[in-house]
Amino acid sequence: MKPKSILLVVAAFVLGAIAAGSIGVRVIREVRTDEDATSLPPAETTTTSLAVDPPTFQVDPRETVIGSTVLIPTAVEASSNSVAISYDLVLRAPYAGIGPEPVFVPGTGLTNVDVAEVNHVFPVRWQLETTGGTFEGGPSNLNTRIARFDVDDGFSISEVLSARIIEARTPSALQLPFTLSADTPIVEVAPGVDVELLNISDQGSSTIVQLGIDATDPELVDVFVRGDGPGWRSAVFEAEGRPRINLTFVDGTLPDPIPLVASVEIWAEIPGVFTVDLGEFK
Repeated sequence: MKPKSILLVVAAFVLGAIAAGSIGVRVIREVRTDEDATSLPPAETTTTSLAVDPPTFQVDPRETVIGSTVLIPTAVEASSNSVAISYDLVLRAPYAGIGPEPVFVPGTGLTNVDVAEVNHVFPVRWQLETTGGTFEGGPSNLNTRIARFDVDDGFSISEVLSARIIEARTPSALQLPFTLSADTPIVEVAPGVDVELLNISDQGSSTIVQLGIDATDPELVDVFVRGDGPGWRSAVFEAEGRPRINLTFVDGTLPDPIPLVASVEIWAEIPGVFTVDLGEFK
């Protein structure tokens, strides 16, 4: 390459480096601004708001919403001294048409269709307001869909003013670890539910632990007890007047105290008073 050409290339390289440097300085200066990137927009900036219609709920006036369930009265019958209100309980959560059918719901042993038939609400106590006074009643048990009231002789259905549910309950599943021993043979595992250590006996290389369950209101609670940890075999219920559970421990010496877990499904109260519309039956 000729000396003149070499000088031109060097000059071009130097000019390019200077230009690049000036650009880099300018970029750095632009990036290193003192302005707060999180500052509010200028005062003259305007925003646009869209009106949103309030949500609507498709609940028939006859439907009484209690937790996840809708109660729908289907009939009101009156005799000379009693009133009976028949009703349906419909689960509001979708269960049909979702995925392949049947679909088993985890932890229940039921399909998504079966779940619709399970009681999710128990309307325990009702009040019937009439022209002659207030009468209290309700369904006779969990699986009954009729609330009954004892009223005065000669009662007429035209005397009914309104009905309301003053106590409703919903099932709540609990897993509660606890221990039993000779020093502590009885433990309250949930309100109104006691588990008692009845007997411990050796059977070959196994140990049998017998438990008793005492519930203040058996209608509103379901209890199952299992051993906590390895070495336990399935429990067996025995029909001896009140629930009994036999636990078999096969892993050497029985721990003291005995580690257990109570699976409790208790019908917890839903706060509130729920009005039942009987207008169409009067």
